[in-house]
Amino acid sequence: MKYNDWANQRVLITYEEHAIEDDHLLTLFSHLISAQIVWLNRIKDLPTSPFPIWEQYKLRELRTMTMESSTNWLNYMDEHQFDTFEEMIFYKNSEEKRFESTIREIVTHMVNHSTYHRGQIALALKAKNIEPPVTDFIAYRRLK
Repeated sequence: MKYNDWANQRVLITYEEHAIEDDHLLTLFSHLISAQIVWLNRIKDLPTSPFPIWEQYKLRELRTMTMESSTNWLNYMDEHQFDTFEEMIFYKNSEEKRFESTIREIVTHMVNHSTYHRGQIALALKAKNIEPPVTDFIAYRRLK
């Protein structure tokens, strides 16, 4: 989870440095952050409706949402560091279909989902002649 936070922070800093106002770029990062919030709310059995999955947020809103989501996820992981994460979570998706997944599956999905969209963001930044931040996991590990 610390890697995911590091990578998201790097994207956010790039957005801020370039004062990104592009709808596509804002929508992609908004979706990534909203999904993180929704997944943790599902785990905690909290409402997910306040966070439409494809809502577009402004840069200043994304700063706040990113910080809060990161803090909440990191705290959750710290509080459950010795758990196996095999607990089954029952939830409805955005189309109100019922599903069940283990916490481990949800965490794995959430990190992979974020990586996928950061890749899309990198391509969109390059198309605008903006150098995307390096967000590869190995780059994060090399910092240790």
